[in-house]
Amino acid sequence: MFLLHAGIAAVFAIAILLLPTRIYGRRLLLAIVASASVLLAVTWLAGVALLPLVSVAANDVLRQLIGGTVALGPWLVGAAAVAAIEAARQRTGTLRMADRLGLALSVYVALNFFGFEIGKALHDADMRQFFQASGYPVWSMYAVMAFETMGAIALLVPRLRTAAAMVLALIMLGAIATHARNGDPFADSLDALRMLLVAACILLLASSFKARGRMQG
Repeated sequence: MFLLHAGIAAVFAIAILLLPTRIYGRRLLLAIVASASVLLAVTWLAGVALLPLVSVAANDVLRQLIGGTVALGPWLVGAAAVAAIEAARQRTGTLRMADRLGLALSVYVALNFFGFEIGKALHDADMRQFFQASGYPVWSMYAVMAFETMGAIALLVPRLRTAAAMVLALIMLGAIATHARNGDPFADSLDALRMLLVAACILLLASSFKARGRMQG
């Protein structure tokens, strides 16, 4: 379902690019993806952070809200992929739009990781058990959490964005490989897959931004 929803979103994104005036279609798509990235990320993080602090009734509402942001993740990934490819293939005139899209996607990934780390801290015993059952020492869990947190922060620093996206992408590949080796359901890898694909979009935008910056310089 993840890939199906991402594919449908990609088709809609391509349709937007095919608007009669292409430059407006491009700007509209970039604006939609950038706005949705920030909105979903802020909503997700706020929900996760507030979850242990609210009443049972409010807890149910927050869980539904968090579930909604996760359900929209594949749609964002599909649209972001098309927007990133479109921004990257342009040779002139879209440096600012590409940079804004890269920043919005970086905010999305960073805030998601902050939420992940909160969840891991709240379920420390379960996470330690998972790492041990996967054949990893307990200390490696805290090392991964530290690298993810530093990577998330570094994503928000333009000069560190490329390196941070690469590190986080490698960690997500490791997470997916671990779940596959354990024989876990594919659904257990969806968060890692979502972060991996958005990190790939950030890397694509960063590389094209640098290339065009050299060309225009």
